[in-house]
Amino acid sequence: DAQACQDRLALAERLVGGLSDENKRWSLGVASLQQKKHTLVGDVLLSAAFVSYIGAFNSNFRKELWEKHWLTDIIAKEIPVSDNIKSLELTPKDVLTSVSDQAKWANEGLPVDSISIENAAIVTLCSRWPLLIDPQQQGIKWIRNHHPGDELKVINLNHPRWLSSMTRAVEQGHTVLIENVSENIDPTLDPILSRAIIKKGRSMRIKIAGEEKDYDPRFKLYLQTKLSNPHYKPELFAQCTLINFIVTEGGLEEQLLALVVNEEKPELEDTKRSLMRSINEYMVKLSDLENELLYKLSNAPDDILSDVSLIEGLENTKKASKEIELSVAQAKEKEIEINNARNEYRSVAQEASWIYFLLIQLNAIDHMYQYSLDAFITFFYKAMRKSKKSDDIKERVMLLRNEIRFVVFTWVSRGLFEKHKLIFSSQMTFKLMQKNALGENVKFDASYFQFLIFGQRKYGVENPINWLPDASWSGLCKLSELSGLERFVSDLVASPNRFKEWYLKQAPEQNTLPLDWRKLDDSDPFAKLCIVRCMRPDRMTVAIEHFVAKTLPNGKLYTELDAGKSFHEVLSASLDDSNKRTPIFFILSAGADPVQTVYDIALKSGLVDSGKYHRVAMGQGQDVIAMKKLEVASKEGHWVVLENIHLMPKWCKELEKTLDAYDTETDGVHDNFRLFLSAEPSTGIPIGILERSIKLTNEPPQGMKANLKRAFASFPKEEFDFRESQVKSIQFALCWFHSVMIERKKFGPKGWNAVYPFNTGDLVNSGTVLVNKLENTGNKIPWADLRYIFGEIMYGGHITDDWDRLLCMTYLKYYLKNELFDELNMIPFIEASELNANNKFIAPPALSYDEYFSYMDECLPATESPNIYGLHPNTEIAVRTQQSNDLFASIMELQPKNDSASNSGQSPAQRASAILEEILDKISDINFDMDEIFASLPMEDRGPYQYVFLQECERMNSLIQEMNRSLKELDLGLHGELTMSERMEQLQQSLYFQRVPSTWASLAFPSLRSLPSWRQNLLERAAQLQEWVDNPTQIPAVVNVAYLFNPQSFLTAVMQVAARKNNLELDKLAIVTEVTRKLPQDIDEPARDGAYITGLNLEGARWNVQQGVLDTCEPREMFSPLPVVNCKTILASKMESNGIYKCPVYQTQQRGPTYVFTAPLRTKQDADKWVLAGACVIMDYVD
Repeated sequence: DAQACQDRLALAERLVGGLSDENKRWSLGVASLQQKKHTLVGDVLLSAAFVSYIGAFNSNFRKELWEKHWLTDIIAKEIPVSDNIKSLELTPKDVLTSVSDQAKWANEGLPVDSISIENAAIVTLCSRWPLLIDPQQQGIKWIRNHHPGDELKVINLNHPRWLSSMTRAVEQGHTVLIENVSENIDPTLDPILSRAIIKKGRSMRIKIAGEEKDYDPRFKLYLQTKLSNPHYKPELFAQCTLINFIVTEGGLEEQLLALVVNEEKPELEDTKRSLMRSINEYMVKLSDLENELLYKLSNAPDDILSDVSLIEGLENTKKASKEIELSVAQAKEKEIEINNARNEYRSVAQEASWIYFLLIQLNAIDHMYQYSLDAFITFFYKAMRKSKKSDDIKERVMLLRNEIRFVVFTWVSRGLFEKHKLIFSSQMTFKLMQKNALGENVKFDASYFQFLIFGQRKYGVENPINWLPDASWSGLCKLSELSGLERFVSDLVASPNRFKEWYLKQAPEQNTLPLDWRKLDDSDPFAKLCIVRCMRPDRMTVAIEHFVAKTLPNGKLYTELDAGKSFHEVLSASLDDSNKRTPIFFILSAGADPVQTVYDIALKSGLVDSGKYHRVAMGQGQDVIAMKKLEVASKEGHWVVLENIHLMPKWCKELEKTLDAYDTETDGVHDNFRLFLSAEPSTGIPIGILERSIKLTNEPPQGMKANLKRAFASFPKEEFDFRESQVKSIQFALCWFHSVMIERKKFGPKGWNAVYPFNTGDLVNSGTVLVNKLENTGNKIPWADLRYIFGEIMYGGHITDDWDRLLCMTYLKYYLKNELFDELNMIPFIEASELNANNKFIAPPALSYDEYFSYMDECLPATESPNIYGLHPNTEIAVRTQQSNDLFASIMELQPKNDSASNSGQSPAQRASAILEEILDKISDINFDMDEIFASLPMEDRGPYQYVFLQECERMNSLIQEMNRSLKELDLGLHGELTMSERMEQLQQSLYFQRVPSTWASLAFPSLRSLPSWRQNLLERAAQLQEWVDNPTQIPAVVNVAYLFNPQSFLTAVMQVAARKNNLELDKLAIVTEVTRKLPQDIDEPARDGAYITGLNLEGARWNVQQGVLDTCEPREMFSPLPVVNCKTILASKMESNGIYKCPVYQTQQRGPTYVFTAPLRTKQDADKWVLAGACVIMDYVD
């Protein structure tokens, strides 16, 4: 008994000793639980809200929402909440998860950044089905590892038998992942999503596709979409919890850092990984031991000392616990040491992360520009392995950064259209400047950047410099508000001639500015860009290109990428980057055939001769053939080319599923298998196909020479050489005409009022008709018949606008005539005194097929000018200015829209709020009291003119009312007093991007102005109406028709007044325009006959005031304001036609749909010259 007592005493001592160490921890635990009992309500409230509502938002918005709104509100309402949460030491994710949970998820492949852990917590705890917004597929990878083996059933809604798989899973209680769902989810899933479960006794049933099925409560569902910004129906938010898994810059940086260190110092990353795994395993083990101990204690027998295994377990736990604590402490010390070593490579990961986030924004420009994270990482690895080695870590880091930057740029740029390449290179340069990643010498000023991309202006300051356009002056006035550029305007006014010399240079961006401003070339080239943006916007694309070349390390490699390389070389290089899982995708352009190059490479490689090359042109019924070819080729290592897949958008989803299957098959796909796809840009092509592919563009050479050669090559040589000489000459003229019709498109509305699909088929068919027609006629060539067939039928069949039809016929009238056989200059209406090598191309005599090509090479002007098309050289300036505007509009679109630290220094909300207040202040006094106006205007005084102005006042009131309503509504929304609707968000975006909101535009006048210019124009229109309201019985002495909503109505009023006065029929009258020599301020009283009007600007010609006729524009004179015009009416039958150019008048430079009337203007030159020059009158001209 004594021994037994001694043994029990020893056991008691061991038990007490074992528990004494737990006493402190448990005491703290009890105190903590007591505290948590008090704060449980607030903690649970915050956490439940976090899980329920926050998942769809990005990290910045999540933080702002719970820290600044929810937590503040909880504290204000005195709801108890943990001190650690109050002090922001802990976040809701720390309440929702334990360290062991986070460790387990990390081992399953979840990125360890904060937002990913929050997402995993929401996924595991939400009561609704989780829907993952997961374009980079990081969430879906974690879900697959979280449910390993056969535990997870993956379903794709494009699969034909998906419903039976889903039904089986619901009945058997499986976990299902529906991958890659679209915005419109199949309604068959509604009962499952809304959990419409029917309880019948103890069993649970659910209706699927109209049939009742058993429902197993163990059933779990995950949904995942690759769309980065999906728009789901509101009811889906009640059925699912949306979780934003889009990778963050910080999260990606950590992932890329691990890849860099693993590649550069694998032993360091191995140690880091094993340490992390060890720490995670230690944490899990410690938690398990503690739980086991508590379990044993809670289930101990009444005589606790009789349970020897419990006491031994307690001692083992205590021992293991101390060992683990020691190991964790050592591991954490080692982790700090490793992290310091890893951080030497952090700048590589940072820059790569920035670049990735730039390129995934490109799909805002074109749907085809999609890039997956996996594809990016492939080229990231390629760059690391390709870069030069160095033992010096700093030098190695710089080499890695330069190589990664260039390799990724090359990969992306080869798949961009030419007009978009500069957007990407400039965006990359600006981003690296903003992050101070290009060295201390490259400065970035947010205010300069904001000025550059938004093209800000300051109105209301009179322009004292006659050679400087008003638009440039208003830009410079705003520029002078920037720090460091305050003196620029005063220097310009003091020395205008010095600056004019620089302004008139052909390439001012490459020449130094006058005075001390010449130092900007070296001290601040970005500031010089801002000056060029104001004064010579037509040179901005070239200036940005030069800036990128100078600013980026080895910048010329970027701006001259693949210069001198043939498409064959580019495709060969891309083939080296492709593999059995990475297709090559050709984004097609008109006139290019990249597939022929694939055939040439396959022929050279022996694939064609061995039957291993397959080419399928997609179309009706070809999908089955394509799938069979893919099945054989993937197993046997063949090449497959699928052309024009955009023609079969539904089948493309099937193709995507097939390519997904190839990704998961390890042995089933042959290493030599290659897939080539081609398509025109189309939103019907699935993102999954685009982002996994290496994209290539192959745009045909642009310009008259390239188009002319391509057109001529469409006629077979063997037939052409046997044609008669006259037929050869006319066919060549037809090719010239076709090329002019195609190339004129690049001038936008100055070229054609609408876009027409002229194509090679039109040319070939016209050539066939020509041969047939001439065979059936005698020696006399039926020019009029040919002109009619080509201009009204072959090409005219596409044309919908009457002025474009006239243009087409005028070209044919010039080219197709007897002079064609007698050295006709194909460049129209060039005066003999102006002839030079750049505006002269004599129609060739009858030559052999090959000699025509030689003639084109030798005789076409070396530099292509708009003269070739009959346009004035100034048109080139307008085209370049438009390209510049398009460039900045695209860059503007790509700026962060939800970040207060975005380059502008203001968030969209702040900027919109400031503009909103400014507009409300300006329009507050605009209101025309219609009752008061009607009262002051007796019925007998109400004539056609009065009704025009009454209608204008009503329309102005409607517009101002909508502006007031929408702006005040948005103001309430921005201050949190109203819920922000989609309409309000669109208005905010419009204000931020300086665009006229669509709801205003629908009530307003046609305009191409930016919002600041539009506001100023609105005030001027209101001022003219106010002038009339002050004396409503009289119209203003000179009416600015450009300030009217509906100028046609005023011209109709002119005819109505004349018809009543002279007792004539209205439909037999026509408007004539008598251009005076007077300016509006020179006229004091209204015209006796008709009305005086102003606000008319000539484009494509100028008005010679001395001679009173149309004349050729002066260099850089983009538009010519007409003096006051006396608008009268005469009988249409008496209208003059000799020496008259019937000039179309449009409201805006958009031309086409804004046509108002035809103004007969006097001309000494052939009226056809002005038709080809695109001469017209623009009312609301935006410079």
